[in-house]
Amino acid sequence: MSVVDPAPYGTSRIGIKLREKVAYGVGDIGSNFIYVPLSTFALFYFTDVAGIGAAVAGTILLVGQLLNGVTDLAIGYLIDKTSTRWGKARPWVLWTALPLALAFVGMFSIPANLDGNARVAWALASYTLVTAVFFTASNIAYSALMGLMTTDSRMRVTLTSFRFFAALLTGLVVSVLTLPLVEALGSGQSAWTIATAIYAMFAIAAMVTVFFGTRERVQAVRDEDSSVKQPARVLGSALLRNKYFFLAAGLFLTFYLVTSLMAAGGVYLANNVLGDPSLFGILSAAALLPPLLTIGFMPRLIERFGKRRMFLIGIAIMILSIVVALIAPTNAPLVIGCAMVRGLGMAPLMAGVFAIVGDVVDYGEWKFGVRTDGLIYSSVVFGQKVGAGLGGAVGGWLLAAGGYNAALPAQEQGVIQAILALSFYIPLLGLVAMGVCVWFLRVERHAPEIQAHILRHADIAIDPVVSK
Repeated sequence: MSVVDPAPYGTSRIGIKLREKVAYGVGDIGSNFIYVPLSTFALFYFTDVAGIGAAVAGTILLVGQLLNGVTDLAIGYLIDKTSTRWGKARPWVLWTALPLALAFVGMFSIPANLDGNARVAWALASYTLVTAVFFTASNIAYSALMGLMTTDSRMRVTLTSFRFFAALLTGLVVSVLTLPLVEALGSGQSAWTIATAIYAMFAIAAMVTVFFGTRERVQAVRDEDSSVKQPARVLGSALLRNKYFFLAAGLFLTFYLVTSLMAAGGVYLANNVLGDPSLFGILSAAALLPPLLTIGFMPRLIERFGKRRMFLIGIAIMILSIVVALIAPTNAPLVIGCAMVRGLGMAPLMAGVFAIVGDVVDYGEWKFGVRTDGLIYSSVVFGQKVGAGLGGAVGGWLLAAGGYNAALPAQEQGVIQAILALSFYIPLLGLVAMGVCVWFLRVERHAPEIQAHILRHADIAIDPVVSK
């Protein structure tokens, strides 16, 4: 038998020390120095800096993310088959840090002297390399690491809160400072290269911190359940029979579709609907500050009311905020106020969305006898990537259909309607779909049976590193 984390589902006083929680949370600083520029500024960079048409730019974003369908599963399988003295997820976080940083800077460094087709090829190749290879490997490993640090459901919510606090703080900094930083550096191509190089250095430092600052403690409760010893067909069968896996993937897809749409539309909303480019930073701060300030309270609320119920409350708040904003979408104070309310609704999801995936992994091991951290996390992260890519693609297609032209000082009414659809109408539909996924995602009700299974089959060993 194997040693597992001694605190399944919060039944023990054994925990993870604060420094390790912080080290894990720091990982999302690194991830978001990459992810936020990709989701918020890639479409804008391609259209307004690299001179690529909006429809083509949107298609590049979608193609790059769809390729994750192959790489996500492949990398998830490789992680499940990895066995080193550092564990199976932590090494991947370290191995991918430098190549991810280099590819990211290259994506925002399209040479100005290339012709149109060459610029498109550069954008597609570099964006695919970042999203479908290196970021995929890094983020799947980082996400799976949480489930390998502990089986305690409450501790997973705490770890998710730490990572999303870091993510929100980094997202706020990157969203607010990127355009002023680029402008201060000269606003040209070299300015984007320097700015992203600065972000890349922070990303590398954060990933190194994760590797050296965390530990993997969780293995399959029985040696024969280990994914390392199972053939691919057994792992795949366990994945496809797990009904909660599909619902979790749908949750990730819709959640990141909504956030990507609103992030991609933010620059255009401020510039062309509200009529003041400087409002983009205020809109970003309005959406990110409420969850940043309240996410610390989410673990206790989730412990009391459950992840699913808190998710549904958050989704209802976000739907209400968009409906109110649509009353007068050109009224800047109203739109900013609704962005703050929407951010408040996002807090429960940010605190618990990755934690509930750990519950899905545990359910699969209990129900089907195989623990597939890598495959399940890779698949739900694929939903995240497709949602983000689809958001950018829809944005580009809508802008192109409306007749967007970056060279024009003022856009036609068709473009304004496209921006409103990108920022409000389609996210509203996405939130409804998200609510449907969450409604049926009742994995928490199996927690007592899963806890009993782990305690029945595991030899419990208390690690003095984590004793309080």
